[in-house]
Amino acid sequence: ETLKSRVNMAEDNDTEFSRPQIFLFGCELKNDKKEYKLDIEDDEDEHQLSLKAVCLGADAEDKTHEVEIEGMTYDGKMTKVHLAVLRPSVLPTVCLGGFEITPPVTFRLKSGSGPVFISGQHFVSSKESDDEDADEEEHNTSPVKRPSSSMPGSSPVVKKLKLEKQE
Repeated sequence: ETLKSRVNMAEDNDTEFSRPQIFLFGCELKNDKKEYKLDIEDDEDEHQLSLKAVCLGADAEDKTHEVEIEGMTYDGKMTKVHLAVLRPSVLPTVCLGGFEITPPVTFRLKSGSGPVFISGQHFVSSKESDDEDADEEEHNTSPVKRPSSSMPGSSPVVKKLKLEKQE
């Protein structure tokens, strides 16, 4: 479930959310800190993590490093899944491509000594009040979005770049 679909579902329930603010997210798992918890106690905002990559640090031992994530399922139960299994000589980095999860979430280094770095984005959408909505509509100066030049089913226009010759 993506933040966009959650926002759309919330809008269907007559609750409006602002455009999400996007923040960097990162944590490190290592021998003396094998667990990282992200538990948001903010009931006013919607939070979503979009994980992008899991990678080993340069000084990680050439052993298997197993990273587990614990989060909530759609029915409110906590579950654990393997996020990545890394080894410097074989697979030092995994691109997650936007693996999305809603906090609370716990990351664990199940095997290996790290360091393992997890990076991504933290989306925060705030609920808007009716007063803010009315204010925004009266003073809306945002530009009008133009429709895409390509129509569905048609091939996109390919533009060639001119490259200067180096002497």
